[in-house]
Amino acid sequence: MSNERSDVDLQVGRIARKDVISVTRDTTVGEVAQTMADENVGDVIVTDDDEVVGIVTDRDLTIHLLTDEHGTNVLSGESGVDLTAGDVMTEDPLTIESQARVPRLLHHMNQASVRRIPVVDDGNVVGIITFDDLVVHLAGESAHVAAQLESLADIIHAESPTSN
Repeated sequence: MSNERSDVDLQVGRIARKDVISVTRDTTVGEVAQTMADENVGDVIVTDDDEVVGIVTDRDLTIHLLTDEHGTNVLSGESGVDLTAGDVMTEDPLTIESQARVPRLLHHMNQASVRRIPVVDDGNVVGIITFDDLVVHLAGESAHVAAQLESLADIIHAESPTSN
């Protein structure tokens, strides 16, 4: 039996979501929010000529629209109607190649304090990986390993001499 963890060699592209939702810089924040609601996602990628130039998360929208941090607090009477994805996006977001391994992904997520990373191949977006996706995958791996260990324990128990 190998001591290697099964997730170490796993490529990010195998667990990344392929259904990436993108908008342009000039998409209004209202349209961005509606797209997120319609698609049931917490982020959209901002592209310019198919190149990733930013990412807008539900957190970005909340901070820009509901706090005084950027001077656009809609609760204070600002309309926010003129804001676009380009105004609220995180520019030049961290990306990761689809061939990268899970430990590298975890390292980058931790270092950058991000929960979502676009997955790219040759500069083109091919997916997005979220911390939530990773947790679900690793939980499934843990359940699989636990089932294998239980099966091995049954074999050991069945083949072991009993003591009286």
